[in-house]
Amino acid sequence: MMACMRNMVVPRYGGAMTAPEEFTQFVLVLGAGGKVSRHTVPLLVEEGHKVTALVRNPDHARSLIDAGATVLIHDLTQLDEEGWARLLTPFDAVVWSAGAGGGDPERTYAVDRDAAMKCIDALEALGEFAPRLIMVSYAGAATAEAEDDGGSWFAYVEAKKAVDKRLLASELDYVILGPTRLTDEPARGLQQLAQRSAE
Repeated sequence: MMACMRNMVVPRYGGAMTAPEEFTQFVLVLGAGGKVSRHTVPLLVEEGHKVTALVRNPDHARSLIDAGATVLIHDLTQLDEEGWARLLTPFDAVVWSAGAGGGDPERTYAVDRDAAMKCIDALEALGEFAPRLIMVSYAGAATAEAEDDGGSWFAYVEAKKAVDKRLLASELDYVILGPTRLTDEPARGLQQLAQRSAE
């Protein structure tokens, strides 16, 4: 896992930079219909956070509501600058787990690159009031190479590389998660492959 972070907990109300033991945050999960988010949302709710889950497909709403989340149904690719600002402003943290899921390079670029870039732009525009961002990428995205065969894998690699590079150059409070192989097996711990400090 690669962690690139700046002050993961910054109280909006000022004062000490250390979070209390019980610290409820308002969290927005983007792309909440995917497998990663379907595991993440219940965990966040169990920790006492107030979770809003954004999905494109209404069929994914029920399981998220049952898990304790508030659900928004919208296509991220259709948000303009004002829409992004309205969406992001109420939250303390944003989890980006949206993705096209392969199959269509054009859709992959639209979601995995363009929409993610707009999200980062919108967060930067919020300045000191920007929520922290947790970006779900993949291990090695910053240096990965793929053959340009016109397929969705090449589009995915290029999209993730561009977004990670953009985020690394930003002044946002962020973490980039770079998982390797994802499974539905129970979690067995955390392994850190590399860490880059924001300082």
